Amino acid sequence: MGTFKERLPYGLLGLLAIIALVTLLWLLVPVAGRSKTDSPSSFPGTRESGITLIDQNGATLHLNEAARRVIVIPIPMASMMMAIDGSAEKIYGMNAAAKTDLTDGLLGRMFPDAMNISTEVAGENFIPNSEALAREHPDLVMQWGDRSDAIIQPIKALGMPVLGFRYGDSLLAAEWLEMIGSVIGKPTRAHELSSWFRTRVREITDIAATIPDAEKPRVVYLIRAKAALMAVGKSTSMDSDIRRVGGINPATALPPSSTVDIEQLLRWNPDIVLLNNFEPGLSPDFFYNDPRFAEMNAVKSRRVYLYPRGGFRWDPPSQETPLATEWLFKVLHPKHADKTGDLRSHIKAAYQFLYRYSVSESEIDEILQTEKNIKSALYAELFAPLSPQPSLTLNERDE
Repeated sequence: MGTFKERLPYGLLGLLAIIALVTLLWLLVPVAGRSKTDSPSSFPGTRESGITLIDQNGATLHLNEAARRVIVIPIPMASMMMAIDGSAEKIYGMNAAAKTDLTDGLLGRMFPDAMNISTEVAGENFIPNSEALAREHPDLVMQWGDRSDAIIQPIKALGMPVLGFRYGDSLLAAEWLEMIGSVIGKPTRAHELSSWFRTRVREITDIAATIPDAEKPRVVYLIRAKAALMAVGKSTSMDSDIRRVGGINPATALPPSSTVDIEQLLRWNPDIVLLNNFEPGLSPDFFYNDPRFAEMNAVKSRRVYLYPRGGFRWDPPSQETPLATEWLFKVLHPKHADKTGDLRSHIKAAYQFLYRYSVSESEIDEILQTEKNIKSALYAELFAPLSPQPSLTLNERDE
């Protein structure tokens, strides 16, 4: 009798040899330098058999496939998802507050179809509307996971998967991008955005670290100003942003959102006051025209500024945080503004990258809220086009 090989037909021997070679190559590819961006499974949190990740609150989420019908309850995540996915077609419900970015910012111009997205899925304080959620049959619901079980359990009771996010330092938003990209099947795109986010914020942080302590201004961000004065304290993105770019927040020891009276604000006597994008009609004139604030440093030096607003408002964390960080550095340190380059050109490049949108000069003025900020110190000089028209003096603006 011959050997085992001798008893096999030559054709079968060849086939076995090919199978053995293919198997060997398959085993060697990961070791031989397979790119980490070649497939979704290479990104943290994904698996070949579906998608599994641990969210920012320690909960494990598993999806059999990328989500195609998503409810987005946290306000920043709707515009983030549009930037990652290049459309709004997977969003089947979002927070009503997020919809104002479609009407009051540029988001609606870039994603006009998003105007039709339902806002009935959540009410005040991110409380989910169970009936509205059930009508949409989502594959996934995005929700804040660090607030209370009261806004999570109604979703789980419907048998719907929940992806939980955590609020705090603005740097958390880079991870938000990666989480969203993983669950909608766009991990490579999300990784590109998060890498740009981290790199640019780090560059500005490094520049800010060179600012001497003696030059650091006292800065108060008011999350509410019209009905009552409310300053932000510890564990907030705004507090971390102020400190990151070389400012001092006198409210940093207070709870995250603290109501303060005028006397307290005057005792702090901030050099700069930053205004929120959550109160319609708010502008620096609110302070400039109120005699009660006349002796405050920020008013005397005309250094009250309304945060910009583009694809999302720039005061909370979002995909536009690198631009917001640069703007804030320039506002706090105008003498060093040239160290971070030209913000207008950075906006143009970023909007192409984030939204594949060619933003015009007039739209950049809209984003920067130039009309509302024009009476504030050095705003035209800091953020004018490279070839600006002759600007009015401060006295001429007031006439």
